[in-house]
Amino acid sequence: MAENTNAVIDASLVLAWLMPDERGEAVNRIFEAKKQFYSPKLLLYELINGLKMAVIRNRISWQEAGQAIVLFRRLGLRLVDQESQEEKILNLAKKLNLTVYDAAYAALAKKLKLKLLSLDKKLAKL
Repeated sequence: MAENTNAVIDASLVLAWLMPDERGEAVNRIFEAKKQFYSPKLLLYELINGLKMAVIRNRISWQEAGQAIVLFRRLGLRLVDQESQEEKILNLAKKLNLTVYDAAYAALAKKLKLKLLSLDKKLAKL
């Protein structure tokens, strides 16, 4: 099958994969597919914040958060700088009624002509 195996992924999907209580079969299948994943650099901050909030909510320990970051690095995710894309991101946010953060993922998927994978139903429909 000549299907493109690359995709843009957002923080919701990465966090679900890293959090034992959120990881399900559908999430596992995505990461087992051996795709090359891309994300805006913004994902790093969303990931770190998500892990911090998981610690605060007693879902994981600080040590587990650190281990999750190590596991994240092993994904080989390509983080893309979106400098000079600000106007396109703003226009997409306006057009699709998205947060600027979500529009950054959508803009990257559009630029790379790749599918956007997300657990956010609105983003997944784009």
